[in-house]
Amino acid sequence: MPLKAALEDLRAFRSFRFDAPRQLATEAAANAIRPPTESVETRSPPDLDEIADRVRRALGAGLPPNSSDLLRAPWCVWDGVRPFADEPGLLDRYLRLVEALSRKSHFRRLAAAYAVRFPEDSKALQAVAECLARLAPKFAGAWSAAHQSLRIFDVAEAPGRIASAAIIRFLSPSELLSNEGIGNLAAESGLAEAAFAAGLRQIAATEMQPAHRLEAVSFWCGKKKGVAPFERHRGLVADSLILPHAGNMPEKPVRDRMLAFLLGKFGDPRTRQAKWSPMNCTDVVKRWLIEQSLRQFLDVVDEIALERHWKYRRAFWTAVYERNLISDACVIFDRVGEARARRMFDGETPYSTWSRGGSKPIERGHSCLLLRIGNGLVAEWSHNGRCNIWHDAQDPSAPTLHAVSYMSSDVMVPNSDRRWSRRAYNHVPPDGYSWQSKVADEIFALTNTRIMQSEYMVR
Repeated sequence: MPLKAALEDLRAFRSFRFDAPRQLATEAAANAIRPPTESVETRSPPDLDEIADRVRRALGAGLPPNSSDLLRAPWCVWDGVRPFADEPGLLDRYLRLVEALSRKSHFRRLAAAYAVRFPEDSKALQAVAECLARLAPKFAGAWSAAHQSLRIFDVAEAPGRIASAAIIRFLSPSELLSNEGIGNLAAESGLAEAAFAAGLRQIAATEMQPAHRLEAVSFWCGKKKGVAPFERHRGLVADSLILPHAGNMPEKPVRDRMLAFLLGKFGDPRTRQAKWSPMNCTDVVKRWLIEQSLRQFLDVVDEIALERHWKYRRAFWTAVYERNLISDACVIFDRVGEARARRMFDGETPYSTWSRGGSKPIERGHSCLLLRIGNGLVAEWSHNGRCNIWHDAQDPSAPTLHAVSYMSSDVMVPNSDRRWSRRAYNHVPPDGYSWQSKVADEIFALTNTRIMQSEYMVR
């Protein structure tokens, strides 16, 4: 397959580019002779249902429809109140008439409607494609040439062939078809959309390095920010990028770029669950985000914290993460931490900020890591802050994760209340494993999983 061969070559390159294949002079000359461009009419006529009724009556009476109606009838196959696709007998009579008349104008109009609509789940699609495939050799032109080179009238092969050729030539599917002489076919057309989906599946199925896969998916989705070219394929966009690496986490820099790419298009899966509902990779992305939040907190604070204090906290929370006990996480930064995070992490990474107010003054560089562990919540402060633990996330004093901003008192356990179980521990002494043992007991109460001292010892 051309795409697989091209993508395998990516291992030797740093960027997603393809060299044009060498051609014989005769082949190049032949390819330079292009048939006239076929301009696709993308709008159905305003009186579509009236046209469909007249064609229906004529064919039902065994008579040919008038020439004007017959030229516009291709839009009646899938559109309107009563599309021909819903009436197999009527569709069969119409296609047999088109084939019997064997006129180029009818062929071109039907081919355009086929490419624009291309409803993959339509029973009529195969019948229309077979009719067009039989007619294609009779007429010189862009549609026939495209069928010869890309098998566009083969329902099963067309999307994959178009996708392969487009990626090799560094084009979108609609751009490729335009280069083949089929102009004005929008990127949202059915055939281009099917090729878009096929391209993602082929990228996902090809073995390559994570950075190369990110470049491939980024290129295929285009440079436009926001949503994917075809919104209903957003699940395929995310899955093609993440699932091939689900069992083997990529290195941190490329993993951060992957997350930045997906969050830039679809938002954070922890706060936009509906947007991420089509994705099969959501759990993997969430776990990567947890690791990223933990790393943000540890790496950013590490620049200003005393090593003899901080290395013990890093070891402890890394051990908790590696036991897969953290189900969600987010970080709160002040302006100093925010600036450090932007400098240290590629792309935009999600975090919250401090707001004014609260019982505890925010020191320069003060940060807080919020973790969901079991049914509870943990707020681990930097500097001389305490480790705050709520045993029930439903506790009215417990913070919610992923708020835009927090006051200091939002992430500190309040005074004791017999109705709720809450704890707070100072990180002293830093090297005696006393606070770690106490927090490990709390985590055991939340998860029934014991973190052993050997797992967080600093060596």
